[in-house]
Amino acid sequence: MASDNGDRRLRVLGVGNGRSIIFLRWAWRVAELGHDVHIVSDTFTDRAEELEGITAHRVQELEFGTRLKGVRRLRFAPAIRNLARRLDVDLVHAHYLLPYGYWAAEAGIHPLVMSPWNTDIFTYGRDNPRGRRRVRAAVAAGDDYVVSSIGNADETVRLGADPDRVHRIVWYVDLRPFGPEHRKPGLAARYGWPDDSLVILSLRNYRPNTNLDVLLRAFARVSKEEPRVRLIMAARGGWIRDEIEAVLDELQLRDRVTQMFAAPDELAELCASSDIGISIASTDATPASMIESMASGLPMVMGDAITIDEWITPGEGGEVVDCRDEDAVTAALLKLVRDPDLRARYGERNIRVTRERLPPPGPALVDLYRDMLARR
Repeated sequence: MASDNGDRRLRVLGVGNGRSIIFLRWAWRVAELGHDVHIVSDTFTDRAEELEGITAHRVQELEFGTRLKGVRRLRFAPAIRNLARRLDVDLVHAHYLLPYGYWAAEAGIHPLVMSPWNTDIFTYGRDNPRGRRRVRAAVAAGDDYVVSSIGNADETVRLGADPDRVHRIVWYVDLRPFGPEHRKPGLAARYGWPDDSLVILSLRNYRPNTNLDVLLRAFARVSKEEPRVRLIMAARGGWIRDEIEAVLDELQLRDRVTQMFAAPDELAELCASSDIGISIASTDATPASMIESMASGLPMVMGDAITIDEWITPGEGGEVVDCRDEDAVTAALLKLVRDPDLRARYGERNIRVTRERLPPPGPALVDLYRDMLARR
């Protein structure tokens, strides 16, 4: 593996959701620079290849107390602290404040990097008293903070972080594989669709906040007016898949919609070979699906969530709609379907913007870690 420009190989412990592609991409970025990356979680991906090059520790198996139902959560923080000491790590990076950042905060390990996420700070950090208390405790324990958007940075500061210690690094997006040059003919034929199909791509998981039910109802209306449109729903998973399956059947869309899982090495071709990207999630913070689609030259239909306007505004790269407004989603899709010149103009703009704003994230992370260690 390639080494970074520093003097010493770092050993880093990540605390987070081992099923989350966002967390795993952080581990991959640091490990590919030659560093020793360990992760600890209560859940892990079922895809063994996604853990290659990193060392995974299941928190329930760290000690006798973490194996006991009913008391194990009281032992997670001490067990993580003992793991960090046993591994002699240089620092800890916690992803998502609840529960993982809170566990790291309770463990009392330093240096400690916190990466708050949208739901952490805009939902748990505001609405629920217990969540608010734990979010603030997690933020207070951090030495530095890595966030992916200006909106998240501002909210993290509002929750008590030192603004000089909040760093904007979009760690989970690697643009190197993405670009319009990966477009290949035959995507529609792969699913038994006509060659002249116009493919809309959704990369969002089956969760309530991604509003896939609204997407399907809008798509059904679009397909009646523009019969050549097709929809690919590429998701890793989610707990409301059965509900979305029921909507698919209700609307009789099986012949025009494909559901799939796209492995990381398939995403670049899938994005570049589609025609329109869509993401109408209610909460978001620089979603990887948006950036990867933009970098591939896709025009976007985006939900009007906090932080999205840092990347897409009406008429600049795409159309922006109310996330639950079926009429607005339908109109936005029809506008792009019917105007190939507009699609091309948005796509060219999106390629340029992503290339200008997103340098490779791995070196920025490692530079931050080295700076933190030097400060201590």
